[in-house]
Amino acid sequence: MDKPTGNTQYLAASFAGCLAALGLLLAATAVSLVSGSGQEPFETVSNPVAYADGLTQAEDGLRAILFIDSLFIIAYLTAICFAIAAFERKCPPAAWFGGLGMIAVAILDALENATLAQSLDITVLGAPLTLQHITWQASVSAMKWQVAALSLFAITFTLPCNTLVERILVWGMRLGLPLAVPLFIMDAFGLREVAPLGLGLAMLGGFALLAVVARSHSAKN
Repeated sequence: MDKPTGNTQYLAASFAGCLAALGLLLAATAVSLVSGSGQEPFETVSNPVAYADGLTQAEDGLRAILFIDSLFIIAYLTAICFAIAAFERKCPPAAWFGGLGMIAVAILDALENATLAQSLDITVLGAPLTLQHITWQASVSAMKWQVAALSLFAITFTLPCNTLVERILVWGMRLGLPLAVPLFIMDAFGLREVAPLGLGLAMLGGFALLAVVARSHSAKN
């Protein structure tokens, strides 16, 4: 059985990042439910006219969600990268791969948000959105999700896997996004419509469990 690992300060930062990420995810979900809008419908290729109409109808809620998501980038980088730093001794190569991967995810996420905000601005001006612009948006979103799934899979090899909670976290990270992401991006088996629910539950569960693990190991040090 592994000895308690992890720098206490890193674990405390990871715990705080997890709480912030959970709060922001719940806030974005609340805005989405109240406004009836969300990012996911605009992360795939669709007819430019229908896409622009959807943006116009979702503008207020979507701008609020993009603001929350921009803060969420900081929160999940803090939660995950400090967890990697705390547990990296278990598997340094996986820690480096996962850490660099999460930085790439954050860059793609910020680019995705900026592009979607620009799409909103274009529709407000009354200018047409081209299929090329929408395809670029969808490509950035697809790469973000796929790099996230791969990075989180690698990170699991740095995490402790002794207690029941730790095992659920590790296997949830290995299966959650890696299964939900292809369903969303590829529309595999016609399940694109339900895939965002899987993505959301995977993130909520992952941050909640990581918070428990970080808190637990911080108390042991």
